[in-house]
This record gives sequence, C-alpha cells and structure tokens, in this order.
Amino acid sequence: MPYSYKAIIFDCDGVIVDTETISNDIFTSMLRQQGLDIDEKTLLEQFTGFTNEVTLKNAEKLLGKPLPDNFDTDYRKQFHDRIDKHLDTIEGVRELLEKIPCPIAMATNARRKEMNFKLNKIKLVEAFSTRFCVEDVANGKPAPDLYLKAAKALNINPKDCLVIEDSVAGITAGCAAGMKVLAYSGAISKEMQAAAGATACFDTMQELEVLLGL
Repeated sequence: MPYSYKAIIFDCDGVIVDTETISNDIFTSMLRQQGLDIDEKTLLEQFTGFTNEVTLKNAEKLLGKPLPDNFDTDYRKQFHDRIDKHLDTIEGVRELLEKIPCPIAMATNARRKEMNFKLNKIKLVEAFSTRFCVEDVANGKPAPDLYLKAAKALNINPKDCLVIEDSVAGITAGCAAGMKVLAYSGAISKEMQAAAGATACFDTMQELEVLLGL
C-alpha cells in the first residue's frame, strides 16, 4: 500500500550513488593496517552513514590509541580517486526521480565539496537543487538536524516528509525528525534497518516506486 507524503528527502551515499561499498572497503583496509580488524556488523552499526568525525573517534576507541594524523587525509584521497574513476547512480534511480511529482531534497552527512562532486559527476545537480550537507547543521546524523533543515527549506511539515535512507545512522535521524523512513537494503540487512526504525525496506528502486505509488 503506497504511503502518503508531500515531499521526499533522500540520503546520498548508498541510496543515490553506490559509494558506501567503496568507502567501507577503503576504511576497513586502512584500519587493518593500524591493527584493527572489524566485522561487518560493527562496520554497519558504528561506522557506515556516520560523520567522519564520529567514525574516526569510534575507530580510536576500538583501537585503543589515536590514529595517525594523516589517516583522514589519506582516506579522503583514496576515496576521491576511486569515485573519480567510476561513479554512477544506483540502478533505477534516474527513472525514479523522473516520476516523482512532489518536491524533493537531499540531506547527507558528506561534506559540501564531496556532495557537489558526486552530483556533478552523475549529472543530478539540478534534480537536487535543494540539498544540505553536514556543514549546514550543528549535528550530523544520527541527529535529526539535516532532515529538519531540509523539510523547513521545502516548507513541508516533517510529518508529511518521507525519508529514503539505508544506514542505521540515517534511519535514526529520519525517525528522530518525525518522518517515516523507507530503507534501501542494498548493502545493509532489513533486520538491522527495521531495528533502527525503518517503516519499510526495499531491494530495488522499482519496489520503491510501488511504495511511493508511482
């Protein structure tokens, strides 16, 4: 049964573009070099979808010592080099966006430079003319700030907004903003997403079209 809504707010990484597989691969490899080997559950619950500041703090807690000063810079360089060579939308995203009749926005924990680079690379800058990044708010996800800011910009009551997310941090943020969250289960289990508060989970953008009544 389709959900009622007046606006849709999208996450970026793992929902619009398949970057979380790349970032997680680089991040876990770099942590392994520091002597920290994390399992998939820990990766998804404590690192995926969170701000860089939080992920670095969590890594240092688990590692029991500070990370090298150049860790974040090296990570960002490797990540940027990888997505510069190849970056595309998740299958079905373009077709989905063309069918949506209501206002949409983007709310991402990425920094502005990264967000704009990705959207320019996949040529969706105009589609997400209303967009916010972690630098636009006091607190990134899992706090609700980004989603509330996006709803205010669209002039839509938060309860009338749907959030499209994938990560635990993002789902938590959407729920905290008083919005229903539909979760893309491309890389994260539906059980983990449901436990975080997702109203419904889907495996393809075609399934999302049905949930949105398109």
